[in-house]
Amino acid sequence: MVPVYYRFLSLLLAGFLWAACGHEKSISDRVALGEIAHYIESNPVYETAEMGYGELKFSQRSDADLLTAYERLEKSGYVTLERLKERKKFLSKDSTFVYLVKLTDKAIPFVLEKTDKKVTVKTFEYALDEDGGVLIEQTGKNRAKATVTLRKAETDFADFAKKDPDNNASFTKKTYSLRFNGDAGWEVTK
Repeated sequence: MVPVYYRFLSLLLAGFLWAACGHEKSISDRVALGEIAHYIESNPVYETAEMGYGELKFSQRSDADLLTAYERLEKSGYVTLERLKERKKFLSKDSTFVYLVKLTDKAIPFVLEKTDKKVTVKTFEYALDEDGGVLIEQTGKNRAKATVTLRKAETDFADFAKKDPDNNASFTKKTYSLRFNGDAGWEVTK
């Protein structure tokens, strides 16, 4: 039979070990940023817009900016433009052009969806700003919320984004939920 003294000592030692390991999992800034960076790699954050392709008609006056955007994409190698028709309106300074717009392989990383006449493209991509810091709020024993700064970067398709007068920032703040998994440690859940 084991003396009571040894039982008490083993229980006390187990209690100290339990307290030393921490019954509440705490998360550091470095761990939170690392997990969020890993999550963003497989779940990128971006803004999108629709862009037409195929046979498109442009008015010289009203579609001048749009035609310029397509010409920039052609110079960068994302599309090819082939003028099919040009028609001058009678007694008008306006002309109408019909172009055949084709996407090249260089556009593949930016195309998210494609239909017969339109594609959805990435206009802005967001990257984690690790220098911006992180604000962590522990919401439970195994849960936390981390707010980080994401820096906004234009893609070559940014001309197709809708102009939003309220969006004057070059960054955004985003909050991610994290959960502690006993096997894998802290993970982003969304």
